[in-house]
Amino acid sequence: MVFAASAAAASATPSFVAEAVAAADPSADIVFRNGPVYTVDDDKPWARAVAIKGKRIAFVGDESGVQSFIGPETRVVDLAGKMLLPGFVEGHIHPLIGATLTRGADLQMNSREEILASLRAYRDSVGKVDVVRGFGWRYFAFPATGPRKEDLDAIWPDVPVILLAIDGHSAWVNSQALALAGVTKDTKDPLPGFSYFARDPTTREPTGYLVEVPAIIQVNNAIEPFSANYVAESLAEWLPRASAAGITTVFDAGMQILPETEGFNIYAKAERDGKLPFRVIGSYYHNNPAIDPVPVIQALRREFQSELVKASVLKLNIDGGDAQYTAAMLAPYSDNPATSGDTLLPPELFADIIRRADREGVDIHIHSYGDRSTRLSLDAFEAAIKANPPRNRRNALAHLILIDPQDVPRFGKLGIVAQFSAQWAAPDQQWRDITRARWGAARSDALYSVKSILDHSGIVSLGTDWPAAGYYSTYRPLDAIEIATTRRELDKPQGPQLSPINEALSLEAALKANTLAAAHQVRMEREVGSIKVGKLADLVVLEKNLFEVAPQDIHKTKVLMTVMNGKFVHEQHA
Repeated sequence: MVFAASAAAASATPSFVAEAVAAADPSADIVFRNGPVYTVDDDKPWARAVAIKGKRIAFVGDESGVQSFIGPETRVVDLAGKMLLPGFVEGHIHPLIGATLTRGADLQMNSREEILASLRAYRDSVGKVDVVRGFGWRYFAFPATGPRKEDLDAIWPDVPVILLAIDGHSAWVNSQALALAGVTKDTKDPLPGFSYFARDPTTREPTGYLVEVPAIIQVNNAIEPFSANYVAESLAEWLPRASAAGITTVFDAGMQILPETEGFNIYAKAERDGKLPFRVIGSYYHNNPAIDPVPVIQALRREFQSELVKASVLKLNIDGGDAQYTAAMLAPYSDNPATSGDTLLPPELFADIIRRADREGVDIHIHSYGDRSTRLSLDAFEAAIKANPPRNRRNALAHLILIDPQDVPRFGKLGIVAQFSAQWAAPDQQWRDITRARWGAARSDALYSVKSILDHSGIVSLGTDWPAAGYYSTYRPLDAIEIATTRRELDKPQGPQLSPINEALSLEAALKANTLAAAHQVRMEREVGSIKVGKLADLVVLEKNLFEVAPQDIHKTKVLMTVMNGKFVHEQHA
């Protein structure tokens, strides 16, 4: 198994680190003692004390062993039974997008009537604005043809309105927004069949439903592109919340709302100002067949490689989602047999990009929702591995809602990280009303093959994909960790479990997926993801030992402290 080999290679502490932490003054800056320490280190999974010197972990062991690290200036934290574990590594999240888009109206309601009432209340509270923005409307609140502009025209007849769906793959706009963008019945769709302006079947006029990111960006940028200052302000507001959730490293899976150079510069400025409380491994998000992404990501990699901000990964989309019929499936949709979905990029072009990027040593991360898209992605990776020289690859497929059983063993064989947003693996209303209608009972009862990937020697990482979601939007790793172990909705301990129930993870496996395995995905497993001497001091303190709380209470457990790079970035009283 690829992960096992690399983990073994990383097990020995580099000698220079050992020398650094055993400097002339043995006193630690911080000592945690008197509590369960879950290290996510297979060689030593539990300890009772940890010492930090500078940015690194200087000691992991028992109470007696840590005493020599306590000096007059050492901050000693008495855990008093509270749990210490590695900082969470988010294997797929969109901090810039989430921080920006969620500043508008929150539309996470279950019916059209509730959403419209919320929008009217928002209109009355927000007053006069140049653009109305919102996020989170759920697909099942509307017909399969999507929401319509007339509902928004009745509330805002003269102001452009753009409201993002809960998964970020569709938008709902009013007539004013369409007019400002110049979208009429004669306007060409950005990517016909995949990204388009939904039309009235009789008049061919646009209905106000925009499908997939290219169409959304076309309208948004015509109305009012997001400024770098607005995005930076949004991020600054959100960063303390990320720390309060225990997040210390993120893979930014796409910055579609502004050019990547501007996005990475926002992170870089936060780092220079000492205000970035997590590490960022970022990507170039590619969804335009007219652009060659390989030289773009190579240029970004050369420009952004600081301690905390690295441009490293090529992010590709092979398909979309089930709600819009844009997830690429091996068999037709159950409620629309005329389609099996389509791919964003032609498969030949997609495979060529992967082969060339792999040859240049670029890691690739792919949005893959349907079983056909995953088959195509695995085929493309396999072809690239055969065509190019051996290297230590860290490629990943994200989301993986439905995987054909014959493709499950290929993740371990090819060394492809299986990246899941585990909080989606619950029988919520999105699954009941949308997924089961689109894919039918048999496919809908075979989703999220998380445990099977592990059973076939694959690597599983977790990441919330915030702000995107199926039913509710969250960036809290503990939400995903709980649902990974229960396959139930939060706060429904007696509720149904998502089939197949045997795909639930153990708590140990879920924690590893959101720490060390996600660190492996982003090439940081030698530095973060477990509590081990010589590693960077990224840690969280939870109010309770997760191994002693009821499974349905995992998400209720408070993060009391978060340490990143040996500094406290979040503290809360129990």
